[in-house]
Amino acid sequence: MDRQQIDIVFTELMNRYRSFFLQQIRLKFEGEDVHDVFQEFSIHLYHVLVQKYSVEVDLFNTKSWLKAVVSNFCISELRKKHKKRKVNLLSEDKTSLIRSNYTDDSYNSDKVQGEPNYFGAMKSILAILNKREALMLKMKYYYGVPSARIARILNVAHVDVTIGRLKQRIMRKGKIKDFDALLAKMDWLV
Repeated sequence: MDRQQIDIVFTELMNRYRSFFLQQIRLKFEGEDVHDVFQEFSIHLYHVLVQKYSVEVDLFNTKSWLKAVVSNFCISELRKKHKKRKVNLLSEDKTSLIRSNYTDDSYNSDKVQGEPNYFGAMKSILAILNKREALMLKMKYYYGVPSARIARILNVAHVDVTIGRLKQRIMRKGKIKDFDALLAKMDWLV
């Protein structure tokens, strides 16, 4: 199929489904990102047309297939946007000299050797609560999610009040007078 026919089909698809594509992209992106992703998706759709239109003409007539294409493209863009950065680690032999220059034995003698058991500490605290309440505390303090967003996700009216009550319940059921005593019971603070 020649380029002129592909250009005509591409223009027709964009005229017919432009608002549909933008709607699907807005489900996953906000603000200025929507138009940037739409432009990149337009290029991607053109390349898909070049590759597949001559083989599967009817495929481009189905809205569900176009929805799958735009959704998969958005997911791949989100993965690119949020991919983890690589951390370049130095080998032990390169860092031992540097560490020996800056270590102080008096500082290290007071510390307990070994990894602290943060997971065990959190698990013992959250075992008092049900899964939904534990999720609320994890979202607030571990992941740093704002209270307004927690309210939308979990459909809770007053998140901060609920979290305050959960803290009181942990103190009451754990027979703890204050949270300092609770933290002192944890093996990683000893």
